[in-house]
Amino acid sequence: MFRKIRTFWLVAVLAMLAGTLATTAPAVANAGTATANAKEIGYLGTAYGTRVMVGSTVTSGRSAVSTLGCTSMAGVTHSNTVASVGVPELSTGTIDTSVSSEETSTGFATTSSSTIQNVNALSGLITATAVQSVSTTSKDKKTGKFSTSAAGTQFIGLTVAGVPVSATPPPNTKLSLPGVGYVELNQQASHVSTTKASLRVIGLHIVVTLSTPLAPLGTQIDVGFAASGLGGPVAGLLDGLAYGANANVGGVVIAGNEFPETLSCLGTSGATRTNTGVALSIPGVLTSGTVADTVEGTAGHKNASATVTSTIQGLNLLSGIVAATVIEANVTAAGNPPSYTDNSDFLGLTVAGFPGIGDNVPPNTKLSLAGIGTLWLHRRFEFAHQIKVIMVQLIVTVPDNPTGLAPGTTVNVGYAQASVG
Repeated sequence: MFRKIRTFWLVAVLAMLAGTLATTAPAVANAGTATANAKEIGYLGTAYGTRVMVGSTVTSGRSAVSTLGCTSMAGVTHSNTVASVGVPELSTGTIDTSVSSEETSTGFATTSSSTIQNVNALSGLITATAVQSVSTTSKDKKTGKFSTSAAGTQFIGLTVAGVPVSATPPPNTKLSLPGVGYVELNQQASHVSTTKASLRVIGLHIVVTLSTPLAPLGTQIDVGFAASGLGGPVAGLLDGLAYGANANVGGVVIAGNEFPETLSCLGTSGATRTNTGVALSIPGVLTSGTVADTVEGTAGHKNASATVTSTIQGLNLLSGIVAATVIEANVTAAGNPPSYTDNSDFLGLTVAGFPGIGDNVPPNTKLSLAGIGTLWLHRRFEFAHQIKVIMVQLIVTVPDNPTGLAPGTTVNVGYAQASVG
């Protein structure tokens, strides 16, 4: 048995939550001038026990997930445990994971760990009494340098294709699995710069490249995932999310966030990250042409800014009740506390029953759609550290309406949210 090790991980861009905006009128806060707060350290981490995928299809999701999304607080620990995992390709005993942030006598650290007991993969082709993965990312206060370590990663009773592996193998050791594919032991990927660092460790990464009765072709199995990240000090931690559309009825999702792109709390170092799609499609609700959702952010020692956009071509909502040639949600938060810029706009906007609507719609324009409900155009929310824009928001309030949508249905199109805090 392993002793429990508190740990941390990075999710280089694992942060991001898009909540559906409330349907009440926006609460507007004065952002004020950007006067930088005290500098912040950003801790990130995640750990899970196992995951099984066939191609891009998840057949067994991440087990016992522990996540430290992004925080500037030291002394935070999240942990998780499951009794076992059992799927055709993999079985285990107890799984324990944890992620933590801490300020030490020499600096700062994020650590994550994942410990899995009694591993049996591919009907005994790979077995282990225990697999433990550990990832730690640190910063030295005196030198200011970042570093990473996988110390604590180890295997007990590991056997691969009938051959015992007596010691913890070097990083990224690749072994052939005859008639099946291969396995990477102690898989590691790290990044260290002058402003941030991260390390991902996977104890066993199994890939099926040949046809075999043991698992479908293209199967990938992860056992023991631990990742940690650390950055700063920065003028502010970032957050951002863009997506093309979503729809829900109360807590029931009709369509999740389509083509989402998220912004890590430590930014993109000025680069733009994009998620694109050929079209939006929510049957019976809307269609569109191409979609591009982008995020860009800088979290530096002296400045912090986040820019988020969602651009949709050729929107058709409810069979033409709302249509537009182009919709763009475009917001920026800069400084800490941030000041905001909103460059969102429409091109070729039409709304049935409102012939004079035009493209230059003021923010928070509210229209009543007879027999259906409420339509918001360029809906904007500003808070102390965050700005959100939904370019089109439909809220169905009328029962037995011609759209067939239930009262309480909310449809959002063109969502962009940016924050610094």
